[in-house]
Amino acid sequence: MDNARLLAATVLSALVLLIWFSFVAPPQPPVQPPNPETMLEGGEEPSGEGPVGFDGEGDGTDDSSDESDPLTQSIDFGATAVAAESHQIVRLETESAFLEWDNRGAQLLSYRLKSQRDAQGDPLDLVRERGNDLYPFALMGDDGGGGEAQRLNTVLWQHELLQEDGGSQTLTFRHLSAAGAAEKVFHLDAEGFLQATIRVDRPRRWSLLLGPGVGDEDNKTYGQIVDRAVGYRQGSEAKLLHAKEMKGEAVFFAARELDWISLEDNYFLIAAIPLQGVVEAMVVPVLERKEASPGRSRFLPVDTSADEDLTAEQAIVLRADGGEIQVRTYFGSKRYSHLASLPHHLDETVRFGEIMGLLSKPLYFVLQYLHDNVVANYGWCIVLTTLLIRLVFFPLTHKGQKSMTKMQELNPKVQAIRAKYKPKMRDKQGKPNIEAQRQMNEEVMALYKQAGVNPASGCLPLLLQMPVFFAFYRLLTVAVELRGAEWMLWVDDLSATDPLYILPILMGVTSVAMQRMQPPSPDPMQRRLMQIMPIGFAAFAFFFPAGLVLYWLTNNLISMLQQHFINGPRQRAARETANKGEKKAGRKGRQATVLAD
Repeated sequence: MDNARLLAATVLSALVLLIWFSFVAPPQPPVQPPNPETMLEGGEEPSGEGPVGFDGEGDGTDDSSDESDPLTQSIDFGATAVAAESHQIVRLETESAFLEWDNRGAQLLSYRLKSQRDAQGDPLDLVRERGNDLYPFALMGDDGGGGEAQRLNTVLWQHELLQEDGGSQTLTFRHLSAAGAAEKVFHLDAEGFLQATIRVDRPRRWSLLLGPGVGDEDNKTYGQIVDRAVGYRQGSEAKLLHAKEMKGEAVFFAARELDWISLEDNYFLIAAIPLQGVVEAMVVPVLERKEASPGRSRFLPVDTSADEDLTAEQAIVLRADGGEIQVRTYFGSKRYSHLASLPHHLDETVRFGEIMGLLSKPLYFVLQYLHDNVVANYGWCIVLTTLLIRLVFFPLTHKGQKSMTKMQELNPKVQAIRAKYKPKMRDKQGKPNIEAQRQMNEEVMALYKQAGVNPASGCLPLLLQMPVFFAFYRLLTVAVELRGAEWMLWVDDLSATDPLYILPILMGVTSVAMQRMQPPSPDPMQRRLMQIMPIGFAAFAFFFPAGLVLYWLTNNLISMLQQHFINGPRQRAARETANKGEKKAGRKGRQATVLAD
């Protein structure tokens, strides 16, 4: 039974490794972008190139500005000052989102998605509240102080909204005063892109802020692992730069080499596609406080000594080359089918995985087809997909289960061989008798070969299920369509754990019942392994997404039904043989009684 032991050990090792790398895998080594330039060391003051003002603070002066510098861009708003008379929140609505701008600084306060909900059931906001920190599309200085450009974040801007044909909208902010002159034009098109054109008069050095943060940090309906990072695409390859990998330094990208750069997590992203005037994109690590409050910064430098629990986050800063920046941005969910229809290859932000993607992406398309054409419920789509998978693998699983049934019939003969060699397993000194063990294994294998039985066939169904199992897990953690998707009754989110733990309990019960329905392996080690595995999986199931447990539970029920039909005829034949034996023994008993009389 060396082959059976080897296979059992291999299956168990593979299972442990897969679970380890899916749930508690160590972080990968940092990804260093090509052609990096200078690095900003944490805690050191930037020497004229690093972004400042994440806390919204600054002295409002620019000691290094040179009034003799020529104007890169001339903005003519007329001879009089241009500014709003009062503080206002400018609200826009599109087919997919609600947007809010603050006319103080012309910053984006909120971008709420209509199709996604937060923990309170409200439209999910991709822009987090941040106290007195700067919001997206704020201007930043690159000079080590508040900067001339950053003064414009504190003044009131005049705005104008233009509704266009086809669902497009253009929102223009302008300001002209002693603080400076600038214009921000935001164009929302029908595809969901928000294109920003920013012009600043008398620029010294300035940048545009995106982030920090994306998604809803308090929403517990995420999958088990929330992977927040900066994504970027250079050439034909999309990569990730994780916040935890950055140790107090900024990473620089030449904008001409970038297709896009994004703040993203499992399900959402804020992507920026540089179009014009962007010389460099910087990824800057920050630390985030859990709560935002007025007058207090939420995002802090990574070298902060604050005595509190802080989360690693990142910001994207786009440096200007002159007085104008044009950048196309996308705020939204990572819905693969939608992103694939857009330009710029943003569908690559849906990270199915290099290896698991070979299965998880086809599973995604199957689920989408079933959802769009058969039943508009992802829970039942998972059930139907499981049925389809079992149909595909039916010949292999059926053969394995029949082989296990034959092994049960051979079990008395195998036990007889083991009993014959048991006294020879050890010599007089108590040492293992290798030769006797070899001879016993050869006899057992010869018996299996004669009967046409593969002793390793009992592990075949499990081996076939494992890749699909982990592909389903990957799918549930990246497909936003399954986030918050209901099944029925108590299961209101297939991407989160079962709130009542009913599915994990049912999965454990059916796993144990299915294991008992199958004929026991004659090999003790393999038998113990098959007895322990259902209990181990049931324990892990309490932490799995409900959709994954639903898949496994459905798979168990199908296996039990299949095993019932395989065992049924044999069990009926065994009962008929036993009944015939009893009748024959009864007739003999009656005959003996007559003769005795």
